[in-house]
Amino acid sequence: MKINDITIKVHRFGPLEDVSFKIAPMMIFTGMSSLGKSYANYLVYYFLLNVCNGYLRDFLKANIDFGKERQQLVFDIDVFFSQLSAHVETFMQKFLGDDGLKADVEFRSLKKKRTCQIEFWKDEPANEEEATFQHTVLQAYWMRFEGGAPLRLPSKEYILFYAERDIELFVLGQYLSRAVILPPGRGAFVGENFSLKSEVGSSMDMYNNFFRDYDYGLNQRIRLRGGVSEKVSDRLLQMTSGGKLLSIEGKQYLQLDDEHRIALSAGASSVKDLSPWLFYMQNHWNIFASFCLEEPEAHQHPSVTLQIADVIAVLLNQGNIFHLTTHSDYLIQRLNQLVKLGGVRRKDKTLFAQICKERSLNTRSYLDASDIRAYYFSKNSKGKTVVEALKVTDDGIPMNTFFDVVRDLEEREDYINAAVYQQKKLEE
Repeated sequence: MKINDITIKVHRFGPLEDVSFKIAPMMIFTGMSSLGKSYANYLVYYFLLNVCNGYLRDFLKANIDFGKERQQLVFDIDVFFSQLSAHVETFMQKFLGDDGLKADVEFRSLKKKRTCQIEFWKDEPANEEEATFQHTVLQAYWMRFEGGAPLRLPSKEYILFYAERDIELFVLGQYLSRAVILPPGRGAFVGENFSLKSEVGSSMDMYNNFFRDYDYGLNQRIRLRGGVSEKVSDRLLQMTSGGKLLSIEGKQYLQLDDEHRIALSAGASSVKDLSPWLFYMQNHWNIFASFCLEEPEAHQHPSVTLQIADVIAVLLNQGNIFHLTTHSDYLIQRLNQLVKLGGVRRKDKTLFAQICKERSLNTRSYLDASDIRAYYFSKNSKGKTVVEALKVTDDGIPMNTFFDVVRDLEEREDYINAAVYQQKKLEE
């Protein structure tokens, strides 16, 4: 998947100071707690949210004059990015519910071409009958991006949609229809009443955005066929609960069998945490989105955590974007397996197919190392957060600190087992 070279430079934001991150189809933030991983994750969310349906849409609405017969609009990346940089502090104060929060952040693009041009014009009706026809069928607008083929569109809303799509592709190199957030503690609000959601959402825009995305995910779209992500989400749900998710008259349920169901608000944390994401996959599998995930492994059995990694890979290969925080050794190890599979697939598709068949793996569940950027957060001797950009290769993500903990745990286990064995020998 191709994404343009875009960097988020953090001068100061929470515990982060003088660090930077590059946007990628998959971004992983890991390390010890309270060092700024979530803050970095939210900056990626802020950027993608405003590129696909935030400030970019506001820019177009402010600059397109539909009263004109013909108009040329020039979009400048530098001007747009400076707007994003200027508004990030205000956004984050509302988003995180902290009026005193300081955020000095820059968004930079290395794209050589810095501007693009869009033309808009109207059809001029030849007579009153044609004018009435155009008003009825709403086919009176034209748009041309960068001197390409003109596109005839039925309404002003379509003009905004296609203009936004073309500029988004110009800026990001990838089209997204939505930026979805799945924040920490999300399961606690699943299935709860409107009053509670309103109270929580009014104090922190993070959850207000989540409630909006969750409501959107619950609304089933008309689909011509089943999607890959719909199938894998069903399998993931079966592993977590053995049931099926339903939304009936504004209330969500876990259907256990033909006769039994329970309100989702009374379900296990493992099911509730995953349900917003699962609803989204079931109902909107064919819409490209970015997912801001906070600890997807939370409350999950290790076997489910492995499946979560598989689902992420499937969705990534369908054109979705993921940026997430994690503390899970299981998740990282599974992602590394999928990266290795991706390397095999690139070099030998026959061998890849054979491995998938022998190990009952989904042939869409693999990862390309070039799609991933991983960042490890630690603290130096002065207590300052240090962010290390990990080099991701066909061997995976080098998470030595995770593996050191596992190795230390195994060594302790061997030592204690030896002591127990010796004690038993003495007792005999």
